[in-house]
This record gives sequence, structure tokens and C-alpha cells, in this order.
Amino acid sequence: MAKATAVPAAAAAALLVLLLACCFPGARCDERPVRESLIAFLRELAGGDDQVGRDLGWDASLPPCGGPGDVAAWKNVSCVGGSNGDDGLVRQVLLEGQGPRLNGTINATLLCAARALHVLSLHGNALRGGVPEGISACRGLTHLFLSGNQLSGTLPPSLAQLGLRAIEVSGNNFSGELPRELGKLKLKSFLANDNRFNGTVPDFNYTELTAFNVSNNELTGAIPKDTGVFKNDSFWPNAAGMCGEPMFAACTSAPTPSPETKAPSSPQPPPPSSDPDPDSVANDGGQGKDTHKKRTVPKIVMYLGYVLLGAAILAFVLYKICSRKNRSSKTGRKSKPGVYDSSKLTTTTTTASVSPSRKSAYSLPTSGEHPQSGAGGGAAPSASLVVLRRSGTASITSNAAAAAAKELRFEDLLKSPAELLGRGRFGSSYKVVVPGGAALAVKRVKDAAVDEEAFRRRMERVGRAKHPAVLPPLAFYCALQEKLVVYEFQTNGSLAKLLHGSIESSQGPLDWPARLHIAAKIADGMAFMHTTLRGDGASSNSSSGEETAADGPIAHGNLKASNVLFTAGMDPCISEYGVTAPPPPATIRIDGAAAALRGDVRAFGVLLLELLTGKATSERGDGAELARWVTSVIREEWTAEVFDRALFARGGGGAGDGSSEQRMVRLLQVAMRCVDASPGSAPPPTMREVAGMVNAIARDEDDRSFSLEA
Repeated sequence: MAKATAVPAAAAAALLVLLLACCFPGARCDERPVRESLIAFLRELAGGDDQVGRDLGWDASLPPCGGPGDVAAWKNVSCVGGSNGDDGLVRQVLLEGQGPRLNGTINATLLCAARALHVLSLHGNALRGGVPEGISACRGLTHLFLSGNQLSGTLPPSLAQLGLRAIEVSGNNFSGELPRELGKLKLKSFLANDNRFNGTVPDFNYTELTAFNVSNNELTGAIPKDTGVFKNDSFWPNAAGMCGEPMFAACTSAPTPSPETKAPSSPQPPPPSSDPDPDSVANDGGQGKDTHKKRTVPKIVMYLGYVLLGAAILAFVLYKICSRKNRSSKTGRKSKPGVYDSSKLTTTTTTASVSPSRKSAYSLPTSGEHPQSGAGGGAAPSASLVVLRRSGTASITSNAAAAAAKELRFEDLLKSPAELLGRGRFGSSYKVVVPGGAALAVKRVKDAAVDEEAFRRRMERVGRAKHPAVLPPLAFYCALQEKLVVYEFQTNGSLAKLLHGSIESSQGPLDWPARLHIAAKIADGMAFMHTTLRGDGASSNSSSGEETAADGPIAHGNLKASNVLFTAGMDPCISEYGVTAPPPPATIRIDGAAAALRGDVRAFGVLLLELLTGKATSERGDGAELARWVTSVIREEWTAEVFDRALFARGGGGAGDGSSEQRMVRLLQVAMRCVDASPGSAPPPTMREVAGMVNAIARDEDDRSFSLEA
């Protein structure tokens, strides 16, 4: 009987071991459920669209890692063991730079079915929602890259349960506090800049980190004492109240009571009698000690209450003292909702001293950034604001901005409250209302590698180039690690907001004639700037045939729909020309400068695609995903499907006849010539050639309008 029982028990045990082996993360069992989960995960990332999965070859009938013969692996994944059919395990999912195609949410349950997953990279998309708490089920995850999306909410503390080595969530809309538990991880990289995190910075192991940035958030409090190689630009700017030397003002400790201040004395319990009453001992039958303990417990509780009451009174007194000091230090400074308050740093200018209580959120730090001057090196640095247009401004500038430019001083910017307008790859933009009521826009250039002298010469050259379709800089400031450029604030917003629904013009959505007009104006402005700023060769090195970067051609460097603004008369104008132009080395060859100008031509082509399709590009992308989508549609000979439906609206200026549609196709061909970088393709046109082609289309459209009116 015992043997008969032992056989089924052994079989059951063997079956259990087999099941556990198949469920173990390193085991190679049937991957079909993993494939289906990953495909469902991608479907949710794409907002329910299966086309993305088909384009990437994610097919549940095929092994993700490929198989024998010509069985292809899935795109954007890598596996343990290479192309091994069902023997491979998915180790990396790399769905980067898909832009608006991936605009859904992250489903951790589906993702974590891939138990061998180590790396998840989703940066450069348009993902919504947050990071789910259940991501801790991906036990093997070591690298999490989510930068450049539209994710929100808080970071889950469950991330600390993983063996993460890299967390990159910059350029999203995350908020809340950074989980303190993250400081326990052995991180090599932590990038959380350009979000809305608040609270204090956790204590990371900065000696282990190779990349770290928490700037452009709403963090407060003291920074960690030992941050290793990470200095000012890894922490600043943040909300007013961040402190800690040498990067910020010293933190002020809470006031402590003087030695003479003592807590109110509380009554002390009388010492217990060492000789208990013999009668009571006798009457209690030898249990007098227990009775005595029962009697003293209520007394101890009562005395403890006295002590707590005295501590509460002392705490209240200290609170009132601190509150009175804080109120007195903030007299005369009030903040409005939505306006960034001043920091506690101090900066001097060439003409006046600015008190700490009057500085705006983008005020310039002095510690660790500027060279010291004066005896002993103890004097504060000199902050110089270069005003470009004191004697006159271009016609595009309003009278109020022109008057403000003539009298503009650096301290005016420092003491004026700054409202954050937006953040991008190269810095942040603020709206500042200076004394006198003029509204200015201030671009803070982040991590600009170009040196001060080159930046100064570049901005002076840009300031001298005047065109009605280019917004002129009014002033600029540059220091070792800080660069500001001042423009007139444009109240009618940007092309990106007008095209993609954040704002609407008084005439409704942009129709075909309006979009063609915008394209022609921007092309004219870019062609003018390329021609005017092509370089004078004054600083050429005759022996090497090279020219300095400051005197060579100046490209825009960041042309996109959000940098096309509208004046009070709804005329388009190019903003931030040359501010973030990619800085070449100390000397540049002609082909290197030409590459920067070609980058502008390509960016203009992407802008044309946005105008024609009505589709947005990723905020931190280069428009490659939009160009790929247009190319795929054209190859299928569905060209008409490319265009925005609003272009065909009748009665509102839309393309109402076949001739206008032909001109739309011609403009699309111009755009594709600008963005085409395939091997063997014709050289891209210059900006002057592009402007000629666009204006020819615009003239034909005008002729058609005149003939209809006649």
C-alpha cells in the first residue's frame, strides 16, 4: 500500500518541478503567451491601433527573436541568445522615437509577462497616463527610459523594489515628490529634469552616478551636501526655496531657544514609599505590591500628560517666533497664482544692486558660475545685459517694446516676476512684464556649449539682420553657464497651438490660402537670414582655410511650429533664430557650416508637412516620424490621404477646385525634397531655392484667386 501511494506522489512531485521550471524566469518554455502579451502591450501604447505592431513585424505566430532559415525577428526587440527561435527570451524592448504613433498608456501587467526583460526604452513618444505601480512585477528590469513623453502623476515607490541602474523620466509632466526609496538603488543614471516634481531631493549615491539632473522642477529644501561632479546645472532652476552651498544660498536653520529658555516645569511625582503599610499588606493577603502598582499607573499617565502639555506650549511659542520672522522678511513681496516667485540668490549688475527679495525665478546664480573680481576675489560678479536696439527697432517691434528696450536694464528682468511659458529641448521660456508695463519674452538657453564671446558676436549679427518675418532679439545676457535672450512677447501664440487646437484664430481653422501664406513668409525670412548671415570671412585663417564659428554662417538650429509666432496683425514671424544653433568646434570647415544650414532646410520641410497634414510632431523629436508616415502613404499612391481635411473646406477659403489641389501636391513635393536624406537622392535645395519654389506656388494661387474674383 505504501508503494502504491509513493508512485503517484513521486509523479505529482515531478510534475510540480516541471511546472516550476517553466515558470522560472530563466526557463525557455512556450513563448506564445509572452508574444501575445507583448503585442497587447504595444497595442495599448498605440492607443488601440494594431497598425504599429504590423509595421514592426510583431506577429504572435513568429518568435520575437527570429528562427531558423529566413524567419525574421521582431523589430525593436533584442533577445537572450540571439536568433534562436523559441529558445530566445526578450531582453530589450526599444520603442523609441515613434512620436504621436504611440500616444496610449503603459500596461505593466502585459509588459511583465516577458520575465527576462532588462531594458525598456519608450522615450520620444507621446505616451499618456503614468508609471503603474505594478511595474515592480518586472523583476529583471534594470533600465527604464521614459523621457520625452506626456506622462503624468507620481513615480511609484515600487520602483525601488527593482534592481534598476538607470531611470530617465525627463521632459514629462510628472509631479509629486521623488520617492525617497530611490536613493537606495545603485543607480548609474537618474534624469528627472523638466517635470513638476516637488519636495526635496533624495539622497542618492552621487559617487556611483554618471548622469544626474533634476533641474526645471518645483523642488525645494536643501540639496545634498556631497553631490560629487554634479554642480549647478543639475539642480537649477527650481522653485524658490532650494538652498545649500556652494550652488545656492546657505540654508537657514530654524531658530533654537536660548540656554536661558526652559520648558515650563511640570510637577514631579513623589517618590514611592520604601515602607509599605504593613496592615495593607496583611489585608491584601501578600499582594500589596500589585495594589501599589495599580494605584501609581494613573498618576504616571497624568504626569505624562503634564509633560506633553508643557512641550506643546513650548512648540507653540517657537512657532510664533518663527512665523513673525518669516512675515517680516517677506514684507513687500507678494506672489500671484501662476507666477514664479523669486529665489534667494543675489546678483549684481553693472549699474545697480538687486535685493534677494526682488529676483525672479530665472535669476542668475552667482556661486560656482561666475569668476570673482576685486580684492581677494570676494566681490560679486558683474552681470551685463547687452541691449541691441537702443536707437531704433525693426518695424515688427511695437512701440511699447521699443521704449522698454531703450531703457531696459538687467535689474528690471531680475526684479520682475516671471511666468513660465514652456520648456523645450534647449531651455525654458518666460513671460516678464517689466516696469512700464511692456511684456517681454525671455528665453533661457540651457547648457549652451558655445563660449560667451562667440555667443555675443552671434547675437549681435542676428540683431543686425532685419526682416519682417523674423522676430528680432531686443537684448541678451551671457555668462559661463547661463544665457538669456529677450524678445517682445507675442500675444497671438504660435503656429503649433493654432494648428493643433490649443487656440483658434478669429476666422476659424487655418485654411489652404492661410497656410500657403505662412509657408511663403517663413521661407522668405529663412532665406533672408541664410543669405545675410552666411559669413563675411573676416576672421578666416588663411593658412588653414578655416573660419571661426562666430563669423561663419549662422543657422536657426531649432526651427519648428512652436517657434513660429504671430504678431498683433496675425503675421507669422520666426522666433529664436540662432539662439540654439548647434555650436561647432572652435574652428569650422565650410562643409560643417553647410550641414547646419541644410538642417534648417530639413526643419522647414517638416514644417511644411505639418501645414499640409495637420499632424503634430513630437515636441522633442526632429519630425522623422511624420516624414516616414507621409512617405509610406505616398508609396501606396494614396497621396490625397496625406492632406488635412480642413484644406478642402468649401466656403471658408479651402481648396475648392482641382487647381488648388495641384498646388497642394506641388508644395508637398517641395517638402519631400527638403526632408529626403536617402542615399542616392539629389542634393537638398538651399533655403533660397526653397523660397523661390514656395513663392511660385503662392503666386499661382493668387492668380487663381484674382481670376475667380473677376
